[in-house]
Amino acid sequence: MGTIYESRRGTLYNERITFYGNAIAWMVHFLFCILFWRLDVTSLFLSNGLSVIYYTISFYFVHKRWYGIFFTGLFIEVVYNAIISTFILGWGVNMHYFILMMAYGVFFMPSVTKTQRILTTLLAMVIYSILFIFVSDGQVTISASFERALGLFCILSTVMMIAGLSFIFESAVVEVTDELELSNERLQILASTDGLTGLLNRKIGQEQVAKAIDRASREHIPYAIALGDIDRFKSFNETYGHDCGDRVLQQVASILSDSDGITVRWGGEEFLLFLTDPSGNFYESIERIRRTIEATSFFYEGQRLHVTMTFGLAIRHDFDTVAEIVKEADDALREGKRNGKNQVRYT
Repeated sequence: MGTIYESRRGTLYNERITFYGNAIAWMVHFLFCILFWRLDVTSLFLSNGLSVIYYTISFYFVHKRWYGIFFTGLFIEVVYNAIISTFILGWGVNMHYFILMMAYGVFFMPSVTKTQRILTTLLAMVIYSILFIFVSDGQVTISASFERALGLFCILSTVMMIAGLSFIFESAVVEVTDELELSNERLQILASTDGLTGLLNRKIGQEQVAKAIDRASREHIPYAIALGDIDRFKSFNETYGHDCGDRVLQQVASILSDSDGITVRWGGEEFLLFLTDPSGNFYESIERIRRTIEATSFFYEGQRLHVTMTFGLAIRHDFDTVAEIVKEADDALREGKRNGKNQVRYT
């Protein structure tokens, strides 16, 4: 079973390779029609005219994504025209190069199995070898200068088609790779943030705080962890419903995220703040946040809600584990809850 990446790349590539490949083939055979009409080579004029008709119809195959039908018709048309053109005009006009192009291009064709690619390539090589051995001069005589010009056109057309296949394939791979990288970035964001508040979730937040503690201790910068809990949060849910509680969480998170540090939704109505400050004025910083929340007007369905928070603060000057610091901050938080709420407690 293919991956989403392979499926997306295949969709882009299939659509482009069949459309542009069909358009280029249509244009080449249209030019051949005019050329052989002017040269009065009726058989090749009719043959290329039928090819133009086929490629016109093939736009419908491309639109319907009937890639199997498109490829089968393409292979038959290319090989048939290369054979009869080589027999009629001779080896020197280089029409046989289109068979080599097909042997190369089959590996870029959509909806073709590995076995089909190998068999198609072997068949093209056999046909090419037979033409090389048995065909030299053509049945129709054309001037040497025109033969060289036509031979150069066939070579350049083959190179153009091969280069076009390669560029289309590369562009599809690059585009889908870019999409994949953006998807990975979005997934990383989703995996690291809390869906309701947009803050870091507990798992990623704990990892980020651990790294910040290590960095602060190495640089000898004081740091602190504050645990904040919304006071009487259960009453918002019971009185107004859970939508109200979610709205309160989002508004509180917005205020907390303005702090110069790491903000984490620790769980439920509890938040964690990690701060560094060379001056060590952590109490003042958390107290300012507490007052901001208390002074902010929270509204839900026209009702003004009085929202406050209690914070427990733990300050460090040397390295300590997240678990130990959080435990100390949690003890201080519970002490603040027992002693009236809406305050900052620290040890």
